[in-house]
Amino acid sequence: MSTSVIALSERRWRLAGLGFCLLMLCVHVAAGLNSSSVPDSWRDMYWASSIAHGERFPMAGPQIYQLFELGPWWFYLLAVPMRLTGSVAATMAFVQLLAALKYVLAWRIGIRIAGARLGFAFATSLAIAGWSTIPLMFPSHTAVIETTCLLLVLVAWRCAKEFSARNAILLGLASAACLHAHPTTVSYVAIAGVFVLWRHRSWTAFGWMGVAATLAALTLLPPWLDRGVAVTDALKSVPSYLGHDVAVQPWVRVPAVVDSLVFGGAWIGLLLMSTWKAGIVRVAWWFYCGGLVLAASGLSRIYRDEPRIFRIALAAGAMFLLQVAFVVSLRPITPMWMVPSCLPPLAMVVAIGWYGWLHAAHRIVRAAGMAAMGVCTALALVPFSMYLRDLKAVREMVGANPYINVIEHSDHYVNVAVPFYPIRRIDRIAGILCGPAVLHARLAAIFEATFATPVRNACGYWPELRYGGIEGHGSHIAGLSPRAATASGIAPARVVAHMAIYDRVRAIAPAEGGVSAPVRRLQINPDSGAVFAKSVFNFDVSGGNVIVLTNRMRTAAPMTVDAAVADGKPARILSDDGGSLLYGCVDCTPTARVHWHMEVTAVEANLDLVVLLQDPSRQSDTDAPARQ
Repeated sequence: MSTSVIALSERRWRLAGLGFCLLMLCVHVAAGLNSSSVPDSWRDMYWASSIAHGERFPMAGPQIYQLFELGPWWFYLLAVPMRLTGSVAATMAFVQLLAALKYVLAWRIGIRIAGARLGFAFATSLAIAGWSTIPLMFPSHTAVIETTCLLLVLVAWRCAKEFSARNAILLGLASAACLHAHPTTVSYVAIAGVFVLWRHRSWTAFGWMGVAATLAALTLLPPWLDRGVAVTDALKSVPSYLGHDVAVQPWVRVPAVVDSLVFGGAWIGLLLMSTWKAGIVRVAWWFYCGGLVLAASGLSRIYRDEPRIFRIALAAGAMFLLQVAFVVSLRPITPMWMVPSCLPPLAMVVAIGWYGWLHAAHRIVRAAGMAAMGVCTALALVPFSMYLRDLKAVREMVGANPYINVIEHSDHYVNVAVPFYPIRRIDRIAGILCGPAVLHARLAAIFEATFATPVRNACGYWPELRYGGIEGHGSHIAGLSPRAATASGIAPARVVAHMAIYDRVRAIAPAEGGVSAPVRRLQINPDSGAVFAKSVFNFDVSGGNVIVLTNRMRTAAPMTVDAAVADGKPARILSDDGGSLLYGCVDCTPTARVHWHMEVTAVEANLDLVVLLQDPSRQSDTDAPARQ
C-alpha cells in the first residue's frame, strides 16, 4: 500500500474518531440537561452558587463513605460556570462536558499508541454498554473519574519522555484531579509514579516526583485545617470500617464484578434504559456479547503482527483485574459509582481487539470487523436514550438493584412511575418563587431537593421558602405535572416550564413542613433518625375538591397509604406519578360537604397533604382539620 493511500486512510480514521467524540459531547450535554439529579449533585450546586456569589468559602469538599472529606476544589471548579451563567442547567452541562472529554482523551491516547484506527477503536470502546451512562446517573465529582484517569495517562506519558519541573507540576495536578474525582483512582496515581520513575531512574527524578506528590497531598489538606466544624457523629470510625467493610468475600465478588462489567452492563442498560421488549433486549444482548467475543479474537492477530501492542493489551487486562480487586476490597457491596475507574483498561483491551480487525490486510476482513464494531457501538449508545426523553416511568429489576450493587441482576423488570422533572426546566420555574411562599406537592419535592439553589440564582438572594406544612409566611403554592393537573379536573392558575401551578390551596398536614437551611459540610442525609409511624387525618372539604398527598422524600423514606376514605367510601385515585397521589370523591356532589379519613404510614415530617380548591369562594374549606 502506497504512502499516499496510507496517509489518506489515516486522515479518514482521524475524522471518524473526531466525529464520534463530538457526537458523544453533544449526547452528554443534551442528556445531562434532560436528566434529573441526585443529592450529591445538588450539594455541589449549592456550594458552587455560594462561592460564585461570595457568600461562603468551604474548606471541605465531597464526603467519601462517611470516613473523610476531599478538598473543596470540585466546588470551586463548578463555581466558575455558575458565576458566568447563573444557571444550574449550564453548570450541569459543564459537568457533562468534562465527563465526555474522556472520549477525546481516549482518542488521543489510541492515536499515540498505534495511529488513528486504534484511536477510533479506543474512543468507541469506552462507550461500554450501560456503564458509560454512570456520569448521567450520578452527575457529581464521580462523573469525571474516567476523564481524570486518562488525563493522568497522557501526563505520565509526557513525564516519561521528559521529567522537568513543569511536567512534575502537571503530574501533581493530574494526580490531584484523579484523587478528587474519587479515591479509587489512587492505584492509577501509584502506577503512574512508578512508571515515570522506572523510565528515568535518577535522584533528580525522585526529587521531581517528591514535588508532584507534595502538590497532590497539599490539595487534600484543607479539610483537615477546619476539623472543628465537622459533624463528627456522622462519621464512620476507621476501626469499624476496617473490621466490617474491607475485603468482604473477595473470592466470590471479584469474578462476579468482572462478569458484570464485561457483560452485565449491556444487560442492565438494554433492559432498564431502553423501551425495547424483553425478547428484543435478549437478542440485542447476545449480539453485543458476540461482538465482544469477536473483539477478543482480534487479539490473536495483534499477537502475530504487532507484539508491542499486544503487550499493552496484556498490561491493560492485568490493570483491569487488579483495579476490580482493589475496588471490591473497599466496600462490602460495589455500587455503580465505584466502578468507573475499572472501565478505561477494559475499554483498551476491547479496543486493541477491534484494532486487530481494523488493520487486517484483507478488505473483507476489515469490513466485517468494522460492521461488528459498529453494531456493538450502536447498542452501547441505546441506554443513553433514557436521558433524551421525558420519563413517566422507569424500569426496575424484580428483586435486584444493580445501581446499588452491580452484581445484582434479574431477567424481569417492572415499570415504576416517577415524578420526572429535567434540570433544564428548573431554572425557568425558579424565577417565580422569589417571594416568601409555602410550596406543596411536586413543586415542594423538587425545590427542597435543590436546597433552593436555582431560586437563589434567579432572585439574587436565598428565598424564604417552606416545603409543605400549614405554617409559614407568604402564599401557598402547589405544583403538579400537566398530566396530573388534567386528571384532577381543576384548572391551574398557570403553567410554567411544564409545571401546573395552583394558588388556591388548603394545607392539611404536617404543621410545619421543611425549611431552607444552610447546608452543612457533610453529605446531606435528610432522614437521619427519622421515625416511621402511622398518621391519621380527618378533615372536611367540598366534594368537587381534590386531595393531593405527596411524599417529599420518597426515595429515602417510602410512604404507604393504608386508607383513603371519603364519606365512608374508598376514594378514587385520579393520578399517581410516583411522587404525588391525587384522590377524588366517588359520586360526590361538587358543593356537598365531604368528610375525609386518611391513614398514612411514613415519616410524617416528609408528608405534604393538601387540598386543591375548585371554588375559592367557599369559606368552609378553610376550617382547621380534625386530627386523631
